[in-house]
Amino acid sequence: MSLIGYSPFDRSILHAFDQMLNDYNLPQRSLLPYWRNISDENSLKLGSSLGEIENTPEKFSVSVDVSHFKPDEIKVNLSGNELTIEGNHEEKNDRHGTIQRSFVRKFVLPEDSNLESLRSSLSDNGHLTIEAPKKTQTVTQSRTIPITRG
Repeated sequence: MSLIGYSPFDRSILHAFDQMLNDYNLPQRSLLPYWRNISDENSLKLGSSLGEIENTPEKFSVSVDVSHFKPDEIKVNLSGNELTIEGNHEEKNDRHGTIQRSFVRKFVLPEDSNLESLRSSLSDNGHLTIEAPKKTQTVTQSRTIPITRG
């Protein structure tokens, strides 16, 4: 099963199935999975949970919503140029029962990222932002080039 929804062919078959259910006045919501109504334009968007990535000539940055985790339940690691963000909290009781959450998200940093200047920050609303400035190219001082004859 694909994470991006159904193909156009699959959608045409489902449309025919919907028509059949409508003809017989059957409750289609209880028979079909919740994700089958994803619109075609949103079928390739996996959501903001994957993180917002910005890669400009000045910096590479990633912003991930980690609002369901306490700061001590989040880990950020760098191995080579692979950035790993992990969040984990053990099973907890809430008003509906129990819940356990965890995730691992990995990013490959561009080769021109300055890994020694990598920094992370956690906002008050639970967005973790990790930034790596790009390496600056060494700019040599201007100099006069003599013109020789001959």
